[in-house]
Amino acid sequence: MTDIQLLSIVVAVVFPVSMLIYSNSRITEVKDTLRAEMALGFERLANQITRLEASLKLHEIEHHQK
Repeated sequence: MTDIQLLSIVVAVVFPVSMLIYSNSRITEVKDTLRAEMALGFERLANQITRLEASLKLHEIEHHQK
C-alpha cells in the first residue's frame, strides 16, 4: 500500500469516525447540561408553587376566616 493510499484511507475512514465519536461526546455533554438546567427549573417552579400555596392559605385565613 502506498503512502497516498494510506493517507486516503485515513482521510476517508479514520477522520470521519473520529469526528463522529467527538460529536457524540459533545451531544452527551449537552444532554447532561440540559437535564441539570431542567431539574433546576422544576425546583424553582416547585418553590414558587409552595410560596403561592402559602400566600393563598394566609389570604384565606385573613379574609375568609377559614
